[in-house]
Amino acid sequence: MNASPQHNITALLDEAALRHPERSALVFGTKRLTFAALHAHVARCARQLREHGLQAGQRVIIMIPMSAELYVTLLGVIRCGAAAVFVDPWIPMRQIAAFAAFAEPAGFIGVPKSHLLRLLQPRLARLPLTVSTGPVMALLPARLSLSRLLRAMDELPPAAVSPEAPALITFTSGSSGTPKGANRTHGFLKAQYDALCQELDYRDDDVDMPMFPVFALRNLAAGITSVVPSMDFGRVADVNPQLLSEQIRRDGVTVVTASPPFIDRLASLPQPPHVRKILTGGAPVTNAQLQRWEAAFPSADIQILYGSTEAEPVAHISSRERLATAEDQGYCCGVPSVLLQTRLLRIRKGPVSAAELESETCPPGEIGELAVSGAHVCRDYFKNSDAVLENKIVTPDGTCWHRMGDTGYFDAKGRFFLTGRVHSTILRDGCVLHAQLVESEAARRFPEARRVAALEQNGKLVLVIQGPAVPDAHARFDADRIIFTRKALPVDPRHNAKIDYARLRGELERGDLA
Repeated sequence: MNASPQHNITALLDEAALRHPERSALVFGTKRLTFAALHAHVARCARQLREHGLQAGQRVIIMIPMSAELYVTLLGVIRCGAAAVFVDPWIPMRQIAAFAAFAEPAGFIGVPKSHLLRLLQPRLARLPLTVSTGPVMALLPARLSLSRLLRAMDELPPAAVSPEAPALITFTSGSSGTPKGANRTHGFLKAQYDALCQELDYRDDDVDMPMFPVFALRNLAAGITSVVPSMDFGRVADVNPQLLSEQIRRDGVTVVTASPPFIDRLASLPQPPHVRKILTGGAPVTNAQLQRWEAAFPSADIQILYGSTEAEPVAHISSRERLATAEDQGYCCGVPSVLLQTRLLRIRKGPVSAAELESETCPPGEIGELAVSGAHVCRDYFKNSDAVLENKIVTPDGTCWHRMGDTGYFDAKGRFFLTGRVHSTILRDGCVLHAQLVESEAARRFPEARRVAALEQNGKLVLVIQGPAVPDAHARFDADRIIFTRKALPVDPRHNAKIDYARLRGELERGDLA
């Protein structure tokens, strides 16, 4: 398809600024940035980046926490036709610089501390285009300051790009440790924007408190205000609910978009704030959590979202519909988006070829691995053919199926029920068990447990329970080994909610679960 400025995803920001120039785009504490001001900053930043040598198709590392500076620089880079590159902040520090260098960037934009990390990596230290959000003296810690870029008055219109041009690349460690960068093109981001708008019933006058950057970007494209929560994004489970509640009331927040631990903290308040809608996801949500949330937010429309970095949204379901289903059959995620095709593949580790697609598709009624296809499904990974082979199936007609890595089944209503992950599937004496189903039943049998995890060790079922030991454990539950521990079970660093099975298995093997 021919390149056009209209294919550039930042053209949506131009339209939003024309519709709502004086509306607040971003709110950070007492600071506000209107859509007109944000648009001007982005266009000026893009012009200066171009003047300092950034070309379409190049890549720029961005290491800035959720802030106005993040969105100005991110959108400025994309406006130039270059690709913004994020390294997942939960990756260990010793790997971040190596992953950043792997992206072969033409530039680096970050907070002052991030440049110290950059200067320790020879390939990053020599970059000609470096920008700091703080002051610069004698070319340290970077060649340019962001404030200098924004003082310029000339603005750059959106660069002409094709829908297939990369706009945003996000790196995570990947299961093998090889850098795994999800390659989001301009066409993908536009399709994702359309899908989120269609599926989630936003109102033009909503004010959202998004914990996830992808939803803040959606809001900026739609002309909706985003109030950034005052929190440490690396410690979601420890957020200050009273501070968040005050933010919500002061700034007129109507929608909260956040992970389950964030909602748990808000719901713990004696008088939780009133909101119109709650959107949550990133980890399984139990019926017990939903019951607490409904009691805390009786008038809110609570929606549980299901998706991944490569495909968001896949499905969503209301709390009321979810509570009408039984957890012992898996977590009901709802009916997948009409914008997607879905199928279930037989559970297996390793690649599935296009020639095997039909033979590896499960018959109705069986549990399998969910695969999805559609315009808002990421097609590849940056310079990682192994990850593409492992996670993608591309048919001769060009259709790309993404393997979600989640196991489950469809019921008679077409709803997807999540039963676990492919990598956490348990083979016990030749019998296939699904971790999430086992954990759900165990949580019911051990109501005093704070958290439960099921995993396989040498073909045996091991149940790890965070909570007080009980004398009749094996009478309550059929497992080969049951371990009680006072230690908090390891969870994912992003949402602080999903069991980190790899870390837990390591602790189990080392005997660290005292």
